[in-house]
Amino acid sequence: MSESENTFHDESLSRRQQLQWELLTSLGIISQLSTERARVVLGDDLPLPLFTILNHMIRLGDGTTVTDLARAFQSPQPGMSKSVQKLIGKGYMSAKDDADDARRKLLFLTESGRAAHRRALGKLGPDANFIFDDWTTEEMAALQKPLFRLRRWLDTHRGDLPGSGEVDKT
Repeated sequence: MSESENTFHDESLSRRQQLQWELLTSLGIISQLSTERARVVLGDDLPLPLFTILNHMIRLGDGTTVTDLARAFQSPQPGMSKSVQKLIGKGYMSAKDDADDARRKLLFLTESGRAAHRRALGKLGPDANFIFDDWTTEEMAALQKPLFRLRRWLDTHRGDLPGSGEVDKT
């Protein structure tokens, strides 16, 4: 298959619709393949679901809650609570009472958590280099802009699902 070949063929769809499906299909396949690569590379020390929580907190900062994490990851709160408890148990995260609401706990990365994140990046780095070995910096930068645009759109339209009856405008 050539790099520019559209692999989604359906004569009943317009060219634009075929491209939409090809892009969404490619994103799904990329997600599956890259997730499995990361899972294997990270191993059991810091499983991928726990790494993604650390990565989220590195990107967006401390002081979040389990509810905020569950919402960000679109996962059930009990499952997120279990993952957070694992991170706290490993010493990678701490929970402190919220001064404004005694029912809430605010979550913070510890130095051990930051170090675990750095170690994980060290494990993932060689694979990232391998994946993008024949890409120029310019090619990666050119891909980054539309991917960020798509990510921002999906992030701000999480509940907007036409035909589902669930359109969230918050």
